[in-house]
Amino acid sequence: MKTYDVFLDYYDQIVRSINNPIEDEVEFLVEDCIKQYKPETKTILETACGTWVVAKELRKSWYKVIWLDISEKMLERAKKNIWASDLVLADMTDFDLATTFDTILCNYNSICHLLKWEQWQAFFDMAYKHLDKDGLFVFDINTVYEFENITREFAQFYNFWEDTVCLEMIKNEGIYEWIVKIFKKSEDWKYELIQEVVRENSFPISKIKKELKDKWFKILEMVDYHYGEVTAKSERVYFICKKK
Repeated sequence: MKTYDVFLDYYDQIVRSINNPIEDEVEFLVEDCIKQYKPETKTILETACGTWVVAKELRKSWYKVIWLDISEKMLERAKKNIWASDLVLADMTDFDLATTFDTILCNYNSICHLLKWEQWQAFFDMAYKHLDKDGLFVFDINTVYEFENITREFAQFYNFWEDTVCLEMIKNEGIYEWIVKIFKKSEDWKYELIQEVVRENSFPISKIKKELKDKWFKILEMVDYHYGEVTAKSERVYFICKKK
């Protein structure tokens, strides 16, 4: 079982198109986050950038962006669209770019791929280290409430021409696992079943808030991406912070 080996071919359409349209996402990041809280932003670091779909839209606003990801496959796909010099292959919990940025982004709940709390703490340290004074730090999470709900839901199916992707989630020793089943059509009209596992985790909002404050971030706003006001039943929450 591998992660983002075959599923990468369908990742953008499912994660960053069907479920959360990229245009809406970028509009929120630019208009509601950057322009509202750090309008003088010129440089951006996007961590866990994936296949560059967010970056492509950010470039339209003429920001200078550096993209960082731990997945070689993701960055290989991104290289088709941007200069390789703007891409950094690195672990978001341990990197040193020898520069700072006006704004650091980590969206589409990418932080949830960090399975241990110590990794979240290390990422917050990296963000603080690489931000200018009063720099903006924006990231979002899938909440524990959301993951628990998904484990109780039926499987999700997505059709791509002759191929079908099935997603379902289980909880395994405290970690949430997406079981990705891909029914891929071969040239002889037979179907091959390919299975991958994508592991994620989340932590209580109160714990995240305390850690951010302990790391000398000021929380400017928390936003329920779907409904605005954050409640105990929020599924996806954005944290908009500033380095003190």
